[in-house]
Amino acid sequence: MSTQPLTTAPATDQVVLTFRLCGQMFGLPITAVSQIIEIVAITHLPQLPKGIQGAINVHGRIVPVIDLRRRFGLECAPYHLHTPMILAEADDRMLALIVDMVDDVVTVTPTAVNNLPAHTPSLPCLAEQFQLGHEVVPVLDIQHLLSHDEQAQLARLLPSTPSRNGLAKVSSKQ
Repeated sequence: MSTQPLTTAPATDQVVLTFRLCGQMFGLPITAVSQIIEIVAITHLPQLPKGIQGAINVHGRIVPVIDLRRRFGLECAPYHLHTPMILAEADDRMLALIVDMVDDVVTVTPTAVNNLPAHTPSLPCLAEQFQLGHEVVPVLDIQHLLSHDEQAQLARLLPSTPSRNGLAKVSSKQ
C-alpha cells in the first residue's frame, strides 16, 4: 500500500517567523510580518469582535490587537512588560498579534511542508504545517485569522489607514 502526500507542497523555500503560545510553536510567513514590538497600552473599545482586545496606534494607524491565546481558546496569561506583539499585514489592514514568545526566523524547504485539510474547521486560519526538529509547527494564514463578518465589523469601527492629518477617527456607531 502506497501513501500519497496530502497535497502538493510549495515549489520554493518559505521563510517563517516562529513564535510560541502555551509552549506550542507556531509559524507566520515572514512576508506578512511588518515588525515585532513589545506590548504597549491597549485602548479597549466597545463593540469589537470577540477575541479582539482593543486597538493601538502605530504611526497614525489604528491597529486591532488580537491575543492569539484567546483567539485559539487557550488559557489566558497576564501580559508583562516584554510581552511581544507581532505586527502583521492582512490585506490592507495591519493586525497586532499578542504571543507568548517570538522564537526565530527559519527557512522551510518544500519537502517539510504538509498542507492541512482545507482550512481545519476548528482553526480555519491554519492551512499548513511543517516539521522542525521534533516539533510539528502549524503555520498561521493571516488572511483567514478574522472571519468576513469580523473584518466587516472592524472596517465599520476602526479605520485601516490614517487620515490626511495623521489622526484617525474611530467610529462610535455599530
